[in-house]
Amino acid sequence: MRSRSLQFLTNRAGSSGKLFTAKVVGSLCAIAVPLLSLLLGEVAHILAEANAGTKHFFAIGLPSIDQWLPATMTPLTKVSVLLAGTLAISFFIAISLSILNRKVQAAALEFVFSIIRELRSHSKQLGVMRTLSAQQTALVDGLEYHLPRVRMSLTRWWRTYPRHLVQLVGCLLLALLIQPLLTLLSAVGAALVTLIYRLVERNRLSSLPVIRERAAQRRSDLISMCLKGPLLESVHAEQEIDQHFSEQIANYRSEAVKSLSNSAWKVPLIIAVVAILGCLFQFIVAVQVLRPESTISIAGSVTFLLAGVGAAISAVRLQRSARELSHVENASDELKNFLSLPVEKFNVAELKTITRVTNQAELDHVTLQDSSGRKLLENVSATFRPGSLIGVVASERLQAQALVELLMGYGRPVSGRLLIDGVLVSDLTPASLSNCALWVSADGPLITGTVQDNLSRRTGDYASLDINQILRASKAMDIVQRLPDGLATLITPGDDRLTEDAAFRLGIARANLRAPSVVVIEEPDKHVDAKTERDTVEAICSLVKPTSITVLLPRRLLTLRQCDSVLLLHDHKVVDIGTHTELLQRCELYRHLNYVRFNPFRGLGA
Repeated sequence: MRSRSLQFLTNRAGSSGKLFTAKVVGSLCAIAVPLLSLLLGEVAHILAEANAGTKHFFAIGLPSIDQWLPATMTPLTKVSVLLAGTLAISFFIAISLSILNRKVQAAALEFVFSIIRELRSHSKQLGVMRTLSAQQTALVDGLEYHLPRVRMSLTRWWRTYPRHLVQLVGCLLLALLIQPLLTLLSAVGAALVTLIYRLVERNRLSSLPVIRERAAQRRSDLISMCLKGPLLESVHAEQEIDQHFSEQIANYRSEAVKSLSNSAWKVPLIIAVVAILGCLFQFIVAVQVLRPESTISIAGSVTFLLAGVGAAISAVRLQRSARELSHVENASDELKNFLSLPVEKFNVAELKTITRVTNQAELDHVTLQDSSGRKLLENVSATFRPGSLIGVVASERLQAQALVELLMGYGRPVSGRLLIDGVLVSDLTPASLSNCALWVSADGPLITGTVQDNLSRRTGDYASLDINQILRASKAMDIVQRLPDGLATLITPGDDRLTEDAAFRLGIARANLRAPSVVVIEEPDKHVDAKTERDTVEAICSLVKPTSITVLLPRRLLTLRQCDSVLLLHDHKVVDIGTHTELLQRCELYRHLNYVRFNPFRGLGA
């Protein structure tokens, strides 16, 4: 029942013991349903026999459960025993369903976590060739939209299959043992009603858009005539306008009635078909009952009815779950396509390693694409040298993110050249280049651990450095001193004791401590008081060293003004390069972005 893409995802996620347990428990629960019908039918058999005698329980003469009970038992005792068994089976079904639901939910979550791990791992491998930003759209869509839909559909399917398949087969076998002809007639009738309903619904859905479009057009014409009525009367006679208006009303009424009553005949048609099949069913039942040699009994009828209801419920649940799986086929295809993207393998022995970037990084007519082939950068040329603060501003921030990720060793150009100290990036091992770079994000980034752990987990490598001096240069000393245990204070991502700028400055302190060749800084977006912003700018400027390429993704006007040069990207290309003042004077696009994005007063009156 599952598509190839869903099968691919479940195989990629691996087998789950919880899912196997859920299938076993569901199958046992399903077997209990026809057994429950049998017990309830036997209760009816005993009651009927106590009053006036009864015929054989099964049409083919199989012995009833009553024969297995001691003959000395009174009818009331037998009924009590059977009802006790019915109650026990009902409790067993209830407990089994509870276990089934828990196991299925656990298995679904394991599936989700496994696919998330696969997506993260595959994205990391693809990032070496395509940059991390190139995977952003596919990852966001997959994690926020496609994967939850697939999980919900798989959860419903695992709850349904194989439980309801076993229940459907068991109930049908029981019904066939009681009355084969009526069972086949019921199955054919149900299939016929389902087929007619689907045909009617398909025709309705195919014609409805056309009908609604015509009705909307008629309504639009009518509104236009109402608005222009006096003007039209200045051109044509009032009687002609009224006549034309009446025609418009009639046309709109006709189309509106068709639109609103498009499905009005669906239910009556289904009722008519069900009535015909029901009468035919009743006629065959009457023939069976009125024959002298009839073997239909009250007990058999009760059991047959319960088994039929159980089979019908299972058939509906299976059909509904299968339909839901088909509806998420596009979502599963998107996840499969992303996980199936080829990953280039590198022969590390043939590549050079690099420990520091000592000269410059140069992009020469570089073009970069995302995982779906859409352009992120096109024909970009720029040079990044140590000793200056270089800002990157883009009309779409994803383009700026892709550019700086290239400098950090993530990604290879589709065309053009990326040179690091005059060496093609394709000739360098990706790991060695990424080890030369460090990312400072708006939130640090921080991990769960002490402040010392967040500054560096390899403290011994920097034992000769004065960490207090580095904290002061990064404007983070006051932040650390306010914490209860100083550097030994345990902090977490999003810690309430740390403002966004405080976490950002700890990230700057980490960069000053490690002194990488390439520093990429993503500034906080939120505007704060003037003193805090000035301190943050001074902290950023402390990263500008003759030995480091310092690239900034600015979010605040004060920081943007401190950049020695600004690279402006628009429509995947470099529009201009210059200082903040120069770009304001000569670039209309830069002035627009500066006003929209870097205006510190935006939103104050909203």
